[in-house]
Amino acid sequence: MKKIILIIIVLLSNSIISQENKALIGKWEVLEVYNNDYYYKVQNDSIVLSEKMQKLYKGGVSLQDYKASIRGDNKYLIFEFKNENEFYYFLSKKAIYPTFKGTFEILNDLIILDVTNMANIKLKKEAFFYFNDNKLHLTMYLETNTPTTYILQKSN
Repeated sequence: MKKIILIIIVLLSNSIISQENKALIGKWEVLEVYNNDYYYKVQNDSIVLSEKMQKLYKGGVSLQDYKASIRGDNKYLIFEFKNENEFYYFLSKKAIYPTFKGTFEILNDLIILDVTNMANIKLKKEAFFYFNDNKLHLTMYLETNTPTTYILQKSN
């Protein structure tokens, strides 16, 4: 009896992981991105800075440059998850070569990325994820010690 229960649990968990994997497959583009420094909504191109960043960039050229870098870093990003657990990250839809490429693995609510960048440097990243209203919510730690969250929709 214990063996039957164990087999059922294994089959159900594989089914759930398989469903999440299938839902993840495709190209995803950024709708919103936020972290401790800013909130950026791509659709209406609005950027709200944290209090700390407002004090740091009080206006003028430095503020415009900072907002331009936020747009440049996020506006056209593409996260692509393919069958066979392949992962690609492009800076834009028109990019010929991915900025990062590698593989992904799903463990519960965590995506483990094993990627190589354009300089052929290998990196491991972890991203927490969930789906809400057909949107992928992906949270990962990038260069900083604070998380960045992406709200993504499937690209056409």
